[in-house]
Parts: sequence; C-alpha cells; structure tokens
Amino acid sequence: MNKTFPGMLEHYVVSYVKDEAGMSKETLRAYYSAIEQYIIWLKETRSIGIKDIEVTQFSKENIKSFLSYIETERKVSVATRNLRRAALVAFLAFASEVNPLYANAYIEAKKIKNKKAPKPKKDFLTIEEYQALLESIDISTKAGFKHYILIHIMYDTAARVDETVRMNMEDFSFGKENSVVIFGKGSKYRRVYLTKHTVKLIKEYSQKFNLEKGAMFKNRCGNRISDSGIDYILKKYAETASEKQKTLVSKKVSPHILRRSKATHMLLNGASLPVIQRFLGHESIQTTEAYLDIGSEAMIKVVEEAGKLIFKDTSEETVSSWKDPGILKRLKGMVK
Repeated sequence: MNKTFPGMLEHYVVSYVKDEAGMSKETLRAYYSAIEQYIIWLKETRSIGIKDIEVTQFSKENIKSFLSYIETERKVSVATRNLRRAALVAFLAFASEVNPLYANAYIEAKKIKNKKAPKPKKDFLTIEEYQALLESIDISTKAGFKHYILIHIMYDTAARVDETVRMNMEDFSFGKENSVVIFGKGSKYRRVYLTKHTVKLIKEYSQKFNLEKGAMFKNRCGNRISDSGIDYILKKYAETASEKQKTLVSKKVSPHILRRSKATHMLLNGASLPVIQRFLGHESIQTTEAYLDIGSEAMIKVVEEAGKLIFKDTSEETVSSWKDPGILKRLKGMVK
C-alpha cells in the first residue's frame, strides 16, 4: 500500500471502512465528508493541496482550528462538530497502524474532547396532531394517495427515513403474519408486524400503481424517493394541518418525529420498553429509554393507565467551492 496520505485515504475508503471495519454506507459517507471538508479547509487556509498533505497537517492545533471553523463559520451543530472530530480520529487510528509516523497525531487528536451539546427537544405528535396531518392530505389525487401511504407506513413501522427510502415491495409479506423486513442501522435486519388496516392500504396502493417489486416509494420522475423528498412532503402537509391543529405550529415536524410518535403512542398504550426497543431496532434498552424522554405529562398518563390494571374496581375517569479533479472526485463516487 502507498503510505502517502492520498494512498492511505484511498485504501481507507475503498477497502478498510467497508471490508475490514464493517462500517455502514451511511457511516462511510459521513466519515468521508469530514475528511473531504478537512482537505478543503487545508487548501483554503493553508494553501496545501491533497498531494502535499502529510502527518504535520494533522496536528492537534490544526484539527481544533478546523472544528472551530466549521462550528463558527459554517454554523454546523455541536453534534455535527463532534461527528467530524470522530471521523478524523478514526482515520488517524487507521493511518497510525499503516504508517507509524501518524501514531503521535492519533494520540494527540484523541485528546480533543467532544463538546457537550444542548439536549435536543424530543417532540412527538399527539394522536390528534397525527390525525390532523393525515386529514390534510387530499387522497383523491394520485400524488395525495401516494403521500398518505408514505406517511402512514413511516408511522406504522416507525421506520427511519433512510430505511423508508430503501423499502421495496418484496420486503412485505402477507398471510398468517403480515410484516415487513427492514434493513436498518448497522446493516441489521428487523421484522416489523403490520396492522390489518396497513395491509389493506398497501394492497390498494400496489394495485392502483401496479407495484409488485422494486422501490416502494418513488418521486415524480419514477426514481426511488430521497430522504430530502420525504422531508419536503411531510413539512408541506404539516404546514397545511397546522392551520386547523394550532399545536403543530410550535413543533418541528420531520420524518423522525413519526418514528418517535409511534414509539411514544406504544408506550402510552401500555407496551413495555423491551418490546419498543425491539420494534425500533435499538441495540440497548438505555437508548430506548433516552429516546422516549417524553416529559412528565405523558408519564403521568402511563402511570394512570398502569394503575387501572391494578385497581380495576375504581370509578376514576381517565385523565463546496474547491473541486479536486483527481482522487477526491473518484473516491467521492464510491461513497454515494
């Protein structure tokens, strides 16, 4: 292997990350984006081209300056800043094994601490808000019917946006057990069971648009829908629904809110955390607990519902400007 920076970067992207480290395509894309941004930053601030990059350019001071730049000048979030740091450290860990000259750079980079990000607001839709969202869709049109099915499937399966993009008609099974197999985070599969109502909608959708195999959701051009396309569709109907359901105005409606809403509704309906954990595809139940940080009002409802199971006799009521023509362009095509 060529132990220059371009040579190591090529091996890292082409072979190591996918074949040896077993990282997902999403992780590879995120890590490569961080390295690419760092290379562009070196070009613009230090006048150093990719072929001239060596270990000295990965000093602790340089990396800290880069992280400060993307946070203050590029206005990325703290979470994104921390992800860029992790990507650079991961690459230097690999480089230090290939070329011992990078060992000290790796050790120093690891000393750069993650910034503590403010706790994000974990919105979820109430049942009324979700119904208002669906009711805002004109299902008498082809586009409206497609969008209705898209939003309903995302909610009912609690699928992540990238999981929804990858859904194929062949992933669905109907019969004794109606279900869909979802290819999710960490390149793992999980089976999610469907309600009879959802099965009826999918069959109607399949018949109307003659879909038997291939991408379940497509854009106007007939290509597989993108995550940005899904985000646009959801925000469009959320804006319309907010005219009647005013509580939607204060909520950031995104594809992920459907996933959290489904999990929250399951919790409020008495589902246990282990069941929700498996449904969402979380590795750890601690992740599920943190994910369902739904506030005191919702928790009060859960306690009340649980109490009814015990006290059944009570009568209470339910309350980029630089483009490299060489290696960067070629490698970028490999992570798409």
